[in-house]
Amino acid sequence: MQASLRWWAIYTSVTVAVWYTALSMPRPASSELFFTTIGIVASWRYAWWTIHQVRSRIFLKRVFPRLRADAEQYATPLEHLYAVVLSYNIDEDVFVKCYTSLIDAAVQSGVPTTIVASITTDRDRRLLYRVYIAAGCPDSVEIVAQFQKGDGKRSAIGEGLRVVARDAPPDRSVTILMDGDTVLGDGAIARVLPFFAADPELAAATTNNDAIVQGTYLTKNWYILRLAQRHTLMASMALSRTLLVLTGRCSFFRTDIATSREFIAQVEDDRIWHWRLGEIKFLTGDDKSTWFHVLKTGGKMLYVPDVVTYGLEELPPPGRFFPASTKLMHRWFGNMLRANGRAIALGAPRLGFFVWWALVDQRVSIWSSLAGPVATVLLAIFLSPVFIVYYFAWAIFTRTVMSLAAASNYGRISPIWPFLMYYNQIWGAMMKSKLLFHLDRQCWTRQSIQRGGSDRAAKALSGTLLHAAALSVFIVGIGLFTGQLGAASDAARFDALRALGFHAPHGAPGSITRLAE
Repeated sequence: MQASLRWWAIYTSVTVAVWYTALSMPRPASSELFFTTIGIVASWRYAWWTIHQVRSRIFLKRVFPRLRADAEQYATPLEHLYAVVLSYNIDEDVFVKCYTSLIDAAVQSGVPTTIVASITTDRDRRLLYRVYIAAGCPDSVEIVAQFQKGDGKRSAIGEGLRVVARDAPPDRSVTILMDGDTVLGDGAIARVLPFFAADPELAAATTNNDAIVQGTYLTKNWYILRLAQRHTLMASMALSRTLLVLTGRCSFFRTDIATSREFIAQVEDDRIWHWRLGEIKFLTGDDKSTWFHVLKTGGKMLYVPDVVTYGLEELPPPGRFFPASTKLMHRWFGNMLRANGRAIALGAPRLGFFVWWALVDQRVSIWSSLAGPVATVLLAIFLSPVFIVYYFAWAIFTRTVMSLAAASNYGRISPIWPFLMYYNQIWGAMMKSKLLFHLDRQCWTRQSIQRGGSDRAAKALSGTLLHAAALSVFIVGIGLFTGQLGAASDAARFDALRALGFHAPHGAPGSITRLAE
């Protein structure tokens, strides 16, 4: 509570100070250029944002309630449920919470369940036994313990799915892929399975996510803000019966799809070919691999917003916010960019224009997110530093509106959200622009596994040079667009000097003096 009150005070103070300064400073003669430039950038970015907001509300308020009502009326239950749970060196209390919630949810569903527990130690096996005993040894739940190789999550998923395939699963069955540090909400399984029973064309579904975060107020709200934004985007995409990811925390698949050779091969040995980097074998991003298989085969996907799964989150080492959040962005955005190109290549006719353009926008937004700040800096250098203040006033206003919109869908808000949203936009765009030229760089934050490919130094150097060239071209393009790369006119220079409190004496061109206080 004290942290929240402190941040409300900071937010209010900063907002009042920035807007007071912006409104009280003399307006430069060249303000029209600034407002026109920012307005053009904003019209693109916020029009697309508004479309997602409208679509998400249509899905959440109108479409999904109808889907829920139709699914609940479907009386025929599924024949079996499988759950493949990936547990790599999970803390004991987290391990117990995960499997306890899964067994409870399976019993509530009333569907016979087989849990394939992909574990790493004998301690995990003993904990499984203890959890099963504590749950009352339900007859409807069977647990199969399988030790994983420890060479990454992908091979563990493949081994778990082969266990399911060898069980000769019935046609009317569903398989859950779930992380071992995830806790299912009450009735999670029972509220998802009816959608599969009611719609034979439904291939996969994922749920609303929440976070139980260990860390500071800043860390907790960074995770929660990401999930609030995810909620809106998932709901918007679900209106097109597809998603942009099938989250690895917890997603449901028809078993015949999840146990197919193609699906398992996609997860275990996923790779792309890059013109400069050669073959890139995926290390992380298994949720993008499962998603791409369903996407390319034309399977229908569903977001279930009224079912919540809780991720038990904490920042990876070193634990400090900036380096740890950067490490996570490196993994998340790398996964997105590696999967993005081949999904776009499927084409708009196959995916539908909205889905295809949402994928294209993942790349366009790298540069559109940076256009405003870069244009502002150039205008401040060549015309007037007042534009820096104007830009910050605009940024606070827009991120406040966006935070309120996310909160209206997700049901909570924090005064730190506007600042975190801006951090995610600017630093995230910089990270994406770098990773766009270093797609081979991958690492797990939990396991000590990373991959950079052969000829690592040469590839890194070429990627760095291309990244620098791309940034240079981008900055030059913004400069040409704003007309600020040529020699500034005398009037523009004098406007800038006057804004700083200087003036040019009459008859002494090129010399300046400080105005009297």
